[in-house]
Parts: sequence; structure tokens; C-alpha cells
Amino acid sequence: MNKLISLLVICVILLTSCQSGNNIDNGINYTEYINKQELNKSVIESYPNGNEKAIVFYDQGDEKQTAVKEIHFFEDGTIQVEGTLKNGKRHGIWTFYHKNGKVWSKGEFNKGMSVGIFNIYDENGQIKVKSYYKNNTKIKEDYFVKGEFYKSVDLPAKNNKKK
Repeated sequence: MNKLISLLVICVILLTSCQSGNNIDNGINYTEYINKQELNKSVIESYPNGNEKAIVFYDQGDEKQTAVKEIHFFEDGTIQVEGTLKNGKRHGIWTFYHKNGKVWSKGEFNKGMSVGIFNIYDENGQIKVKSYYKNNTKIKEDYFVKGEFYKSVDLPAKNNKKK
């Protein structure tokens, strides 16, 4: 009985330590927090046709004008990529889009490093690849065909850092 309880405690510790959770700062989901703030918008780049190419958002109360959110657009005005920043680095959930507006990839960053799970989708919205990151290192990939699981590959520890 004691062995079972010890095993249960170890499993709980391992499960809670493996969750990415790096998007949480002092108990607050950083991306959700930023998206609820009153932010100042600044266009940092435009296309020749006048459409916005890239914009950043600043917390209104920040005298240093530190960017906390960034959005890039395709030339037709649809969103290409969006996410939150912390201290100038990607932090929180970042979403990349196909030109048709469907999600291409979605994943979490912590202080500029890839962490947790990144999903890659085809132009119809079906999952193609699920990549698992720990401290900016890809450790595993799951592959899907027509949205159905196909196979899983554990990656060697060396030479698999995201560039």
C-alpha cells in the first residue's frame, strides 16, 4: 500500500512538472492578461498599397514603450502571425496563419524559447504535425495523415534545437 501511495505521489509530481505552464506569470496567463489590457497601437511597417504589414502594441501605462504584442499581416490585410512579447522576446501563445485565414501553426514561447506543444495544420485546418519542445529543443514529433494519427518519433537530444 505504501509503495502504491509513493508511486502515485511521484506520478503527480512528474505530470505537474511536465506541463508547459510557462505562459503563466505569477498565477496569471500572460497572453490572456495582455489581450485584456488597454494598449497603444503603433504601425511599424506598411505595404506599398498602404495596408499595415506589422504593428506592435504597448501597455498604456509603460513610459518606456515596451512592446507587449505584435501582429504581422499578409498584403491583403489578413493576419499572418500574432503573439505576445515580454522584454522584447516572444512570450506566451503565438499563432501563425495560412493566407486563407486558417491557423498554420500555434505554439507557446517562454522568454523567446519554444516550449510545450506546437501544432502545424494544413490549409484545411487538419493537424499535420505536433512537435514537443523543452527549453527550445524539439524532443518529439507526432505525424498525422488527413488529421489522423500516423506515427510518433522521439528525437535525439543532439542537433535538434529550433533555429
